[in-house]
Amino acid sequence: MIPTIRADRVTRGLVAIAVLVGAAAPATAEPIGALIGGSEVAFGGGPRQRVNATAIAYLTRRAGGHVSVSRLALDGASGAVTAGFAYRANAARPRLELVVHVGAGVAWPTAPVAAAGVTAFLWPTRFPIAVTTGVRVYAFIDDVAPAPLALSLELGLALAR
Repeated sequence: MIPTIRADRVTRGLVAIAVLVGAAAPATAEPIGALIGGSEVAFGGGPRQRVNATAIAYLTRRAGGHVSVSRLALDGASGAVTAGFAYRANAARPRLELVVHVGAGVAWPTAPVAAAGVTAFLWPTRFPIAVTTGVRVYAFIDDVAPAPLALSLELGLALAR
């Protein structure tokens, strides 16, 4: 049996971690990456509430790697894992930043998937805690998925520096 994920516990845990880390380090340092957790509404085969988690590590000032577990159903029965490339675009740094990302991976139950999207980071304070919003498009390469293309709208919190 797959354990169910309680969205309220995940959200409270992410907020607690963000507050603790945010209090320890100012956001003035060079960017090193981001940890993002949040919720998404997935379209493609009907709208559904999902959760996601993403890690970004910058190899240079603007380019880096992107790993994401997304479209994760609250019961764990479906989701997608992708890895790929992320590029930072300065929108209105230091308060607003856009990150474009592309990747490939697998969606379960067993379908190869390619994903591309953009995530906006907004820092309302000087701490490295950002509010994130984004959009991501998935292309399912196999016929297992109910729709060949899917769209996700994301909202979350990030520990980002």
